[in-house]
Amino acid sequence: MSSSKKLFDLTQEWGAGIPPWPYFPDPVVSSFHRFPKDTLHSMRVDTAMHVGTHVDAPLHFNPEGWDSSEIPLDVLFHEGIVVDIEDEVDDFDIITPKMVEDRTNVKQGDILILHTGWHKFHWMAKRKNEDKYFTRHPAPHVEFAKWAIKKKLRWLGADTPALDHPLNTAIRKMRPDLTVAFEERMGKSIESLLPMSQFLQVHIMTAKENMLLVENIAGDIDKVLGRRMKFGAFPWRFIRGEASICRVIAFDGF
Repeated sequence: MSSSKKLFDLTQEWGAGIPPWPYFPDPVVSSFHRFPKDTLHSMRVDTAMHVGTHVDAPLHFNPEGWDSSEIPLDVLFHEGIVVDIEDEVDDFDIITPKMVEDRTNVKQGDILILHTGWHKFHWMAKRKNEDKYFTRHPAPHVEFAKWAIKKKLRWLGADTPALDHPLNTAIRKMRPDLTVAFEERMGKSIESLLPMSQFLQVHIMTAKENMLLVENIAGDIDKVLGRRMKFGAFPWRFIRGEASICRVIAFDGF
């Protein structure tokens, strides 16, 4: 590989103990061969696909959308940019198109990754905080989904566990204390900012357009902020897969 070319891994570590999306079952990792008995090591994993860095295929919310096996390679791999908005967002914030457009020029058909700094709280990070990571992360809302669709983004990614606001998911029903905290921070009612009529709409709207969402990005994301380069998200070739654990790579100089 030429010295002018470099790869960056933007993938979260995956293994036994990784926390799933809050209302999904924990992954189970076990061994059925071990060196002392079998002179080899073989493992079994029982997991949902929405654990760690993963692609939400359009089939997740669109019965006619691509499954994981049908996503074209030129959608998975393309030019794009990581936009750094960490200094603009905190607990529960709603990410707007203006936050992105003030920092960078997003081209038609780009891959766009949102850097919020939230990867610093994931399960293997020094500042790990599972509650904060899953239940208070900033996220786009309907305005952003409309903008992303107009831009025809190949995929939208983030260093957060979801690309819908946590209080626009079932977490809102499970944790009423978070609604109180949200309204105290925002100074407005949750219904005025995140109406239930728009529940999970970022996922729903993008799925209808066969736009991918890539969640739980981490790894070396801080090393590629604001730099236009090639990015790839590589899921399993999973027939009828509504999502897939994946590897996300940034290709600098390719």
